[in-house]
Amino acid sequence: MPDSRLVQWLRDDLQHLEHGPSGEALSELVEDTKRIITLYLKRPNKLRPSAVARELESLATHLEKAAKAAGKLGDPGLRLVVAMSEANPDAGDLEMRRHILYLQRMASWSRKAAEVAAHQSRSARDHKGGDTPDQNLRELVVLLLIAYQEILGIKPSHTIDPDTGLVERGASAFIKQALAVYWPDHTFKHRLVDETVRRSLILRELEYFDPPALLSP
Repeated sequence: MPDSRLVQWLRDDLQHLEHGPSGEALSELVEDTKRIITLYLKRPNKLRPSAVARELESLATHLEKAAKAAGKLGDPGLRLVVAMSEANPDAGDLEMRRHILYLQRMASWSRKAAEVAAHQSRSARDHKGGDTPDQNLRELVVLLLIAYQEILGIKPSHTIDPDTGLVERGASAFIKQALAVYWPDHTFKHRLVDETVRRSLILRELEYFDPPALLSP
């Protein structure tokens, strides 16, 4: 059974500890890990902060272009748009300037939101180049690290094997084992998971670290 294999993996990984966690704690962690990953499988993909900032900038640019195009069309052109929507049979009597103003306001709000998202991206160190995880993987890793620490009573660490360049023991290795068992059709690069754990551990050391809320079944 996958669950029992993960419990045995944990037991082997932690055998060097003089006073390691009990078998009940190991089983509880595996069950909690299975629940968390299963819940995340049902979630829609979320954009990471740098992608949110990029898409908001794009939205602002296109809204600005739409506002300019609407201004060139003027009332006659915009009334044709409203008429084609069949939203109002009396489109000829509508004042269309407010629609142009709405596009302009949306463009301004989107631009400001892009600045906020860019700041969040820098705070999360998500603006760096190279392989970076999607937002779902970030949140998932944080929840699994919290479960690992609270159930086993062991503070997660990030130790790289000098021969392989990977983390092959501890919390990061356990997360990779669990993902392979409970999310087999989504192959994460091992280095990507290791880097996500490393960044998450750095954030957990911050004074105001705020983990994502646990999901309800």
